Amino acid sequence: MTPKTRLTGKPIMRILCKKTDTLVGYLYQWNNGDVQPAWLNDAVSDVRYEPMVESA
Repeated sequence: MTPKTRLTGKPIMRILCKKTDTLVGYLYQWNNGDVQPAWLNDAVSDVRYEPMVESA
């Protein structure tokens, strides 16, 4: 964690369950460089990360 205050964050990755391939959360990157998962429900341990696709 950096000493700079977190002001804004954006989702950079989708967090998917490896077993079911369902979306379980998003990985956010804050303005100070910190990254933090945001779970839709309870945290899941067996996951994979998929980059967010930016629209054109």
